[in-house]
Amino acid sequence: MLTKYNKITGETCLRTVHPSGLTIDIVKKPGKSRKTAMLAAKFGSINREFEYNGKFITVPNGTAHFLEHKLFEGKNGNAFDFYAKTGAKANAYTSNDKTAYYFICTDKFEENLSILLSFVSNPYLTDENVEKEKGIIGQEIKMYDDEPSWQGYFGLIGNLYGTHPVKYDIAGSVEDIAPITVDTLMSCYNTFYHPSNMVLSVVGDVDENKVISLCDKYFSKSSVNEINQKIDREPQGVIRPYSEKIMPVSRPIFYIGIKDNDTELSGDLLAKKETETEMLMEILFGPSTPFYKELYDKGLINSEFDTEYEMSDTFAFCLLAGESDKPHDVLDRVKLEISKFLKDGVSNQRFIQARNTLYGELIGSCDNVAQISSMLIASEFSNREPFDRAQILANITADDILARAEKLFLPLDISISVIKGE
Repeated sequence: MLTKYNKITGETCLRTVHPSGLTIDIVKKPGKSRKTAMLAAKFGSINREFEYNGKFITVPNGTAHFLEHKLFEGKNGNAFDFYAKTGAKANAYTSNDKTAYYFICTDKFEENLSILLSFVSNPYLTDENVEKEKGIIGQEIKMYDDEPSWQGYFGLIGNLYGTHPVKYDIAGSVEDIAPITVDTLMSCYNTFYHPSNMVLSVVGDVDENKVISLCDKYFSKSSVNEINQKIDREPQGVIRPYSEKIMPVSRPIFYIGIKDNDTELSGDLLAKKETETEMLMEILFGPSTPFYKELYDKGLINSEFDTEYEMSDTFAFCLLAGESDKPHDVLDRVKLEISKFLKDGVSNQRFIQARNTLYGELIGSCDNVAQISSMLIASEFSNREPFDRAQILANITADDILARAEKLFLPLDISISVIKGE
């Protein structure tokens, strides 16, 4: 079992690969009442075309999300019903590049972990329950169809991407999921839910030997499952610089996206790029910047304004979102701020301030068992070391930030999606 050291807290991550191929990461927190476990497969909405039984197949949009729903249902009942009896808080999510199942509890940890490993490792799929699920997920899809923020976000994704499968809604449409069958789901499960394509992260006051013993119960020895898949690469340039949709909102909602064409990185390079980009966004658009203060004082943005950087090893983009009666004025101001930065660079004071902000957020996350668990999953799936972010922040220079800006903003592939009131 390898030991990875967290220089911020002094804690260690115990990392081992189970004979089944499952990677297990454990961060022990003696005396802490909250415990969590997350079991994730590197399978999301973008993983649609892959080799199965000797030939390439393409599954419908929304299949990964559909399978997430079905794994909660076992032959002996729904996993949520079992968690209700233990008092654990449990849930799951599907993103563009992963599906994760997790629980948070204060006691009965081994029992809760057993529930998690049991329902994910034993799919119960029948023609009848798959057809029934289409109606349930169809209602969820219709709910998202009526959600302005969701429509604004995927309106932006459609503006940025025309080839890469990230352009598709994670849940798919009602029409997309109609052809899904038991065979469809099992082809995905057998390919992507192999233990060698999964990670179990555990955080809390736990016994690592009991964790591994439970994994022995649910996962048998296996060789690595090589996955052969196709993901269309995305050319430079946005599909549309602007889109809008009319929905019942009291104030227009905007989503500004900057397409990052510097993709197909992994490991240390991906980790460095992610940290540099998040620091760049803090320098340009963070709450303590002249940009934010000016737009806030003018009423162009409010406290809902936020930025983030979304990425995987095959796509990436920066996102600025909020509410504004004049979203195009916000967009013009974003472009101006970028232009000024490329010309003038960053002052040492602003550079240190932004780095300290990110470092403070990192320290805060080290006490959150759920955030640590998610971080461990992300680090494994991108082939990077856990707890590397502090060292990356310490080593970043102002020249690194300017070089990252030049890669990200030249050319400036930018688009805006707006949801307007009726």
